[in-house]
Amino acid sequence: MLSASPRRPWRASRAEAGFTMIEVSVSLFLVVIMALVVERTLDSTRKAETYLSAVRKATERGHKLTYEIRQHVTASRRLFMNDADGRAYLDALQLDGLPIMPGARMPLVDALGRLGPDKVGEPRTGNILFFVGETDATAAIADSDGPVIRYIDTYRFICCYPRRAPRRVVVHDQDSPNAVDLVVWQSAEFPSYKQLMAISDPMERANVVIDLVERFDVTMAWDPTETLENAFYSLDEMGNIGALPVAVPEITEDPDESEGGRLVYANVQLADTDNADAKRKAIFAVDDPTDWSPNGFEVKVAGASGSRKVWLHLVVEVLADKGRVAVQPCTIIVSVKDL
Repeated sequence: MLSASPRRPWRASRAEAGFTMIEVSVSLFLVVIMALVVERTLDSTRKAETYLSAVRKATERGHKLTYEIRQHVTASRRLFMNDADGRAYLDALQLDGLPIMPGARMPLVDALGRLGPDKVGEPRTGNILFFVGETDATAAIADSDGPVIRYIDTYRFICCYPRRAPRRVVVHDQDSPNAVDLVVWQSAEFPSYKQLMAISDPMERANVVIDLVERFDVTMAWDPTETLENAFYSLDEMGNIGALPVAVPEITEDPDESEGGRLVYANVQLADTDNADAKRKAIFAVDDPTDWSPNGFEVKVAGASGSRKVWLHLVVEVLADKGRVAVQPCTIIVSVKDL
């Protein structure tokens, strides 16, 4: 009879034996490395998406504003330049609460039609676009019994200019300045003085004036061919037109049409001009930056009075994240009429 085989001592299998400290340490190290890789990848993706979002915002806002201005200026009937007459009209604008940035200037027209950078020592580029736009003709009642309707050309003063906003948008450090906004300001409407005076029937003319005053809240008529001191004539509810021009006319704002600041409310601002940066550099102005800078908005005007061209260059910027700013330049050329 065979005897039973001797019992072998029990040993745990490798699967039952657990892990050594070295294996645990290596596993934890690999997990940490993978977590860091994933975290860096996610952070890079987040930063890229944040920057792309800022680029999209700068592009959309810059192009939208540029084409808004284009739509306004295509209806221009008179452009104001940086001369005595233009500055007088600019001073007459009632810009309460929205002052023009110190140092901003209107352009000087290049009547020879040279649409390009200024000549050194002959600055013509500005950063204030000031013009008169023609709105739809106003239908005024000349005789209610008829009825007889007179269509009177109506004008609105429009000014686009930089303004230092009361808050910061792009913040790099504690010394970052407040943002520069672009304001689109629009005045009340002014009917054509010459068209009113061309109504030969005194009763019809008086009825038209009464209708303009009572129904459209008009207080002055404007002669587009005159300088400021000879251009505005008072209108009253009795149908009278002032015999003499208004001595010190004030061009008031139309709060229902005036758009105010168009950038800072959306956390966008005009970009500081930097000629060492391809996106921020001035295109038309060649002034020494220590003397004058367009602050992200350049206006160049060239051509004969009947068919001038306005060249606009707008540069906006949006803060993506700390240390990264999306900058977008926009340039358009607009053909306008100038009386």
